[in-house]
Amino acid sequence: MKCFIAAALFLFPSIAQAEYFETGNDLWNLCTDKFPGHDYLCIGLPSAYFDMMLATGYRCATPGVDREQVRDAVLRYISDNPGTRNLPASELALTSLKTAFQCVPPAPPQTTTSTVSTPKSGKPKVKGDPVLLHPNH
Repeated sequence: MKCFIAAALFLFPSIAQAEYFETGNDLWNLCTDKFPGHDYLCIGLPSAYFDMMLATGYRCATPGVDREQVRDAVLRYISDNPGTRNLPASELALTSLKTAFQCVPPAPPQTTTSTVSTPKSGKPKVKGDPVLLHPNH
């Protein structure tokens, strides 16, 4: 068994793992290779990025955006910025879609300060007692 593991480690010294699934190069090649079926993926991936933007709270000023417009905006950005193609496709899509459709990120959540109430029993607070928090409504 040890020989098998040693042989496996020798034959496969390292297995590279990507930090992300698709790069701009991957998306560019997918959209420009004219392989049957890739046109659906070329529309689907940028559309999925756009859907995720909207699902996470981005708001866009351009109404009625369709899938082809989304694909075209992403491909135009990748075409105009070939030096960035090694970056994650999701990052390039986010940048291009925010610009093309005037999208703004969601507002950060507002933090509220909580107040600690004094015990109703009138007894002094002892270290280790639970802290009672009351929301400010």
